[in-house]
Amino acid sequence: MIEKPLLPSLKMGMRSSINVSSEVLSALLETPALHALLDSFSEAIVLCDGDARVRFLNLAAERINRLSRQDVVGLPNTEFFQRSALAFEDFQQAVSRGANSALTRSRDGRMFLTSTQAVPTGAYEKPYSLLIQRDFEGRESQRRTSREAFVPAENNGLGDPQDNALHLSPLLSSIADTGVRAFRRRARLLLLGEPGVGKTAIARHIHRAAGWGDRPFIHVNCGSIPESLFESEMFGYERGAFTGALQGGKRGYIESASGGTLFLDEIGEIPLHVQAKLLKFLEDGSIQSVGSPLSKTVQVQVIAATNKDLRRLVETGEFRADLYYRLAVLPVEIPPLRQHLEDLPVLMDILLIRINRDRQPTLRLSGGCRQRLLNYDYPGNIRELVNIFERLAVLADDEAGEQHLPPELLGLIPPMFSRPATPQRKPEPELEQEPETLAASGDDTGSNLKAHVQRFERQLILQAVQSRGSKRKAAQYLGIDIGTLIRKLQRD
Repeated sequence: MIEKPLLPSLKMGMRSSINVSSEVLSALLETPALHALLDSFSEAIVLCDGDARVRFLNLAAERINRLSRQDVVGLPNTEFFQRSALAFEDFQQAVSRGANSALTRSRDGRMFLTSTQAVPTGAYEKPYSLLIQRDFEGRESQRRTSREAFVPAENNGLGDPQDNALHLSPLLSSIADTGVRAFRRRARLLLLGEPGVGKTAIARHIHRAAGWGDRPFIHVNCGSIPESLFESEMFGYERGAFTGALQGGKRGYIESASGGTLFLDEIGEIPLHVQAKLLKFLEDGSIQSVGSPLSKTVQVQVIAATNKDLRRLVETGEFRADLYYRLAVLPVEIPPLRQHLEDLPVLMDILLIRINRDRQPTLRLSGGCRQRLLNYDYPGNIRELVNIFERLAVLADDEAGEQHLPPELLGLIPPMFSRPATPQRKPEPELEQEPETLAASGDDTGSNLKAHVQRFERQLILQAVQSRGSKRKAAQYLGIDIGTLIRKLQRD
């Protein structure tokens, strides 16, 4: 069989044949040499003319659809879909919505990725169309095997089904394509969206789709780095720069991403004093390690992401305006799952495939369970959907029923996540009123001054975290270090 890289070349060649008339293309389809070439592909290929009639299908298409070439050539594509061993209903619905790909299922349960591509013919002529079918589960397995050597050990679980949904959803495909075009032109992207919408998956897709798959992709979660270490982690440090520094120094995240992509997740959590240094790097590409008098130039493409309203943070002085404009050359809004629920069946199928590739017996959804999943609006977005399927994989044997679903999905308890995506700033706590309120609400029996103080501290810290948006900023506001704040919150 011919390897996969040749198929895109064939498609590109056919798309570039703008001056080839339908008569010439029709004549080419009668040549044995072209038949032999198309029959050598492992992908199933079906070619239809401008009147949507089947003109050719290769051997792989005969095998997958369980139809012979002689029986279907000349038939309308709708009749081909009806006679096929695959269920094309989802594909036809997806095409009617503007998509060019969808998953189709065979009678024995196998999944195929079916995509369509227009083949331009002569002027004023209806274009031919190329239908390509690939074994989706085989494609997943091959991709997984090829990555085994360099997938991080912590990357377990079901992963993000949006990796595949990006190719199947018109909405997500359009968003991703916009990002890829901007990335190729070296524009900086700012990905915006609620927690769990798949900002990391979008960033990785843009990196790969732009042809940078063999280059570094460094994912930095800015919210997980202690403020005191942020500068050294981001820019690196030299030997002896501070107590506890490694003997040979350490490269920072920016230098580690040299020649590739630096993905700054939760960009709104970057400490204010580090923002000036990051701004300088974005302006001239130079960095200076902690403890070094010298600067070095690093070529890096930057993608940033946040679920916060950075404009509001700029207004309150928590984020530099000049840094915002450097990062947000092209803001890209990623919609919550409830705004593209038409993609939910595809996402569910992808998750079932990933569960069943290493599971015996295989998992299926009961009708009631599937309907409950389709009717839910997922305030936690795709991350919540993945969490639900991981739960089903643990609790159910072979069929997941409604009893295996989490209580919030059944309406027994309210959802954990509130609907508004952008956190609203709350008024500062009125400190002079808190002791009275606390004393009135607490249990005075057997309590002492220390207990009152501890309860008051905890309530004050919780209010500061709520109003400031993060524990680090709350600690800064209260004048204590982050470790003290966390310890006081964890204290009974």
